[in-house]
Amino acid sequence: MQVKVIKFDDLGQGISKINNKVCFIEKALPEEELEIEVTKNSKDYSKGIIKNILKENKERIVPICKYYKECGGCNFLHTTLDLESKFKINKCINYFNINPTFIKTIDYNYRNKVVLHVKDGNLGYYKERTHDLIKIDYCYLLSNNLNLVIELFNKYKDSNFNGEILIRDNSNEIIVSIEGEYKYLDKLINNNLITNLIYNSKVLKGKDYFIEVINDYKFKVHYKSFFQVNRIGLEKIEMILSNFLKDKKLNKVLDLYSGTSVLGIIMSKYAKEVISIEENKYASLDAKENLKFNKINNLEVINSKVEDYIENFLDIDLVLVDPARSGLDKKSINYLKKLKSKYLIYISCEMISLKRDLESLKEIYNIKNIYLVDMFPRTNKVETIMIMER
Repeated sequence: MQVKVIKFDDLGQGISKINNKVCFIEKALPEEELEIEVTKNSKDYSKGIIKNILKENKERIVPICKYYKECGGCNFLHTTLDLESKFKINKCINYFNINPTFIKTIDYNYRNKVVLHVKDGNLGYYKERTHDLIKIDYCYLLSNNLNLVIELFNKYKDSNFNGEILIRDNSNEIIVSIEGEYKYLDKLINNNLITNLIYNSKVLKGKDYFIEVINDYKFKVHYKSFFQVNRIGLEKIEMILSNFLKDKKLNKVLDLYSGTSVLGIIMSKYAKEVISIEENKYASLDAKENLKFNKINNLEVINSKVEDYIENFLDIDLVLVDPARSGLDKKSINYLKKLKSKYLIYISCEMISLKRDLESLKEIYNIKNIYLVDMFPRTNKVETIMIMER
């Protein structure tokens, strides 16, 4: 069947029309003319895959990764970074009717964390929406150090090993955490590449954390704690916050879903008091250590669910929220509306949940600025920093 692609959908797939019904086509680009095979045909929409490209978009390129057709970890290796950036900017404009400031990071080798699945000694990613393992020997999104660890596990393959491998790195250290039974532990312990090794929650080498440096700040990161996967992107967010806050006179600031209190520590320079709330106990413990590292004495760390604690606050000048992809719960949204802080900063890697939450928040707040920090190049995700004022 021959079709013409009209535009991208919100996930970066191509959209066409077949008998006035929308058809979503994987890895199709706008204005292309394609021969497709329909793989799903429901009442309201259909899905298709490309069989032949009859007319190619000039910004289509050959994917750099040999696993790209199966993996699903990337979304835009078949096109230029320029067209990918336009997709992200246009999505923001369509959602919020504001032209954002787009801030680039680096195209490849930016991720400082990965969780790999292992079956019969083969390590890799699950095929999209399945538990079928795609064995890999290199991932273009991962840092060079993480790829070297993958190479090491492939060299010392244990065919009886089934489990998971978590790998994290900073500029000086690499943490490897293994879940499952692996027989070549001595090879990892004696390898200078791996500075910290955890085996089924037991530290065999080094520590269960490392120290990450972001501009002038130091942060302890436990191997189970959340920390941004793109170091350069986090530096860009620090710059955005500092530029916004530098001329503000803030008494009390709330930092919600705060992780290791990275953003709370940044904001503590510009406020009399900051309160960080984080559910993950490891991240909260790291946060308390981070106060000591950075000699911060005006920040309180609370280990709790946000929705269980948020009602305890009054007279807040600024609230920063950085929730999970699912966004804010109704209780927290309602209390934010009741709290009516002068400023609200919402950071999200999932624009659709931000759009949903904004439908309620816009009763109280106007959008002042939107920044898109390209934390996840070559995927359909982007970090959105929305600054709002009462």
